[in-house]
Amino acid sequence: MKTALRALSVAGLICMLAASGCINGQGVDSPSQDSSAGSTTAHTRKVAAQNLKFGIPTAGDVLIAGGADASNESIADAEFFNPSSGQFIVTGIGASSRAAISAAPLSPTQVLFAGGFSGGATIKNFSLNLAGKVLSSAESFDEVTGAFSPAGTMGTPRMGYTATELNNGKVLVAGGLDNHDNVLDTAELYDPATRKFTTVGNTMGDRRMFQTATLLLSGKVLIAGGATNLSGDTTNSADIYDPVSNSFTPATFPMDHQRAAHTATLFTSGPMAGKVLIAGGVGGSSFFFKDSSAELYDPVSQQFVLLSSFMNEPRSMHTATLLDNGDVLLAGGFSGTVAVTGGMLSGASGVISNSAETFDPSSGDFTCVGGFNNDTLRCNQSMGVARAGHTATLLATGLHPHRVLIAGGIGAADPAAHGIELSSAELFNPAAGNFTATGPMSTARALHTATLLH
Repeated sequence: MKTALRALSVAGLICMLAASGCINGQGVDSPSQDSSAGSTTAHTRKVAAQNLKFGIPTAGDVLIAGGADASNESIADAEFFNPSSGQFIVTGIGASSRAAISAAPLSPTQVLFAGGFSGGATIKNFSLNLAGKVLSSAESFDEVTGAFSPAGTMGTPRMGYTATELNNGKVLVAGGLDNHDNVLDTAELYDPATRKFTTVGNTMGDRRMFQTATLLLSGKVLIAGGATNLSGDTTNSADIYDPVSNSFTPATFPMDHQRAAHTATLFTSGPMAGKVLIAGGVGGSSFFFKDSSAELYDPVSQQFVLLSSFMNEPRSMHTATLLDNGDVLLAGGFSGTVAVTGGMLSGASGVISNSAETFDPSSGDFTCVGGFNNDTLRCNQSMGVARAGHTATLLATGLHPHRVLIAGGIGAADPAAHGIELSSAELFNPAAGNFTATGPMSTARALHTATLLH
C-alpha cells in the first residue's frame, strides 16, 4: 500500500517532514551534524539486535520504543535508559515496527503499544508519500522478561492518536488517522484483563489527530485540539471523557486558540492543582501559524483562560514536563510556518529549537533556561542539540533523580540546519538550570515513546 497524504495538519507535516529528514521544505538532505545519523538499514539493525542478549530493565528505568530511524523507516526495536549508569541498553524487539504512536502503562510492569505507522516516508516536490500502512495490532512490553507479546487488535487502525491510562487500569485510545486517510472522531477502550478493545459509546465532538489527552484529578480525560482533516484544519474544541458512562461530552467552552502539536500538563499540587497548562502548537487553515501562547483549563468551570504571559518563543512538537518543584519545563520544538495551496504543501520554513524555558505556576511567568537573547528575541541556546519530536521523562531514581531525560527527536547541532533523526540524549538539572549530555541511544529515533517503568 502506498498512500500520498496531503498536508496532514501542521502536526502531521512536521512529524513526517521530520521523518523525511527535511524540516525546511527544500527536499531530503543527507544526514550530517549529529553522531546519531547512521546508514545501517532497519532490517540489518534488527538482525544484529536479535543476535544480542537483550537487557532486562528495572523500576526507575526509562523504556524507549518505536519511532522512525535515520533511514526514515519505522522501527520495532526498544531500549531502556538506566539512570544509575547513564547508559541506554538494548532490550526486546516488537513484532511490528511503529512510528507516531503513544504508550500507556497497563500495570506496574507492562506497557501497551498500539497501532502506529509501519513503513517509510519520503518527500518530493512538497508531496509526502508514506510507503506502508497504519496498524491496528497492539503489543505489550513486559518489564520482567524484557519481551513483547500480542495484546489484541483495535477495531480501527490508528496513528497520531492519544493513549491514556485510566484509574480503573483500562486505556483510552482516541482519534488519529486511519488507513483510508480519515481523521477519526472515534475512540476505543482497552481492557488488559481480556486483552480486547471495545468501541466507546459515542464519538468525540470533532475529528482529531495529534491532539492532547490529559487524565484529570477527577478521573475524567480532557481531549483538546488537534487537526481535523488532511487539508490541515485545526480545532480549538475539547471533549471530556467520563469512564463511568464510557462516553464523551463536549467541553462547555473551547480553547482560546486552535492548536495541534501542542502540549498539555496537569498540575497535581500547588496554586494551580487540578488545572491543565496548554502550551504552544500550531493552528490555522491553509496557512499554519506558529504559536507561543498558553492557556489554562479549569475543570471546575470547564473554561480555558488565555494567559497574559506567552512563551519566549513559539514551539510545536516540543515537550512539557512537570518538575518536582511544581514548575513545567518546555523544551525544544519546531518554530515555523507551513503553507498549503490547493490541499498540497506549498512551503515550510522555520527552525528547530535548542532552547528551553520553565513556567512558574505561582507567578504565571515563563523564564528562559540560560536567559533571553535580546538580539535574536528568543531564549539563549541551552540544549546541546536542537530537537523536535523528541521525548522528555522525569527520572525518579539513580544517580540523577529529579532530572529530566531528553532523548532523540529530529534536529541537529545547528538549529537552522536540516534535521535528521537523533540518537543523542541529555539531562536537564532543575537545581543547576542546565543541560548535560548523557550516553547516546543505540538507535537514532524520532516520533518514539518514552515510559518511566515502575
